[in-house]
Amino acid sequence: MLITSVEHKAIPATVFIVYGGLKGYMKNPFWFLLRTAMKASQLKQRLPKKLPGDIKTQVAMIASMYIILKEKVDAERALSTVQAIMIPVALSVQLGNFRYAETERSFESLKKYHEMAISESPTRTNIKEIVESSDEKYHFRVKSCLHRGLFKRLGVPELTQIMCNVDNALYNIYCPDKVLFHRNGPGNTIFEGNEYCEFICESKTK
Repeated sequence: MLITSVEHKAIPATVFIVYGGLKGYMKNPFWFLLRTAMKASQLKQRLPKKLPGDIKTQVAMIASMYIILKEKVDAERALSTVQAIMIPVALSVQLGNFRYAETERSFESLKKYHEMAISESPTRTNIKEIVESSDEKYHFRVKSCLHRGLFKRLGVPELTQIMCNVDNALYNIYCPDKVLFHRNGPGNTIFEGNEYCEFICESKTK
């Protein structure tokens, strides 16, 4: 019945997840989604031509949803609504990337499949430095942020925090009884003004 494996990762139909989320917030979710898609097609023209199609669609859809919502509500409410809709979407994709259902989840698996997910992702162009990789700790820093640059290009840099929050959720739900994820305190992301984003995963079984 299941069609996925380590070699063939899950690729969720994200449009249905987005629509399901919108139904909880919109009177007419179909028309809002249609308007968002139309706006996104325009925003794509402002993104680099060489950018992979999936990341271009992702960034343009998030930005267009936010821009349209701001026509009706204040920026804080618009941002919160977009996060409530898009974080579950991004998590479903990332859990597929991390082979969440296809492998035993452990500290060792987190390290292994994180590297695999990064190698397959458009964000592989981000500059990454491994500070420590041991049986007790996996500590790395991301020194450039693809999403920040793209959202800034569209005039909505504040949307970068959605991707930060996706990371926070992903690493904390992957294997919460065996792995502790943190950023070594507040403010340790590029979005918040730090020179790099801090990622620290610690084994709780050692």
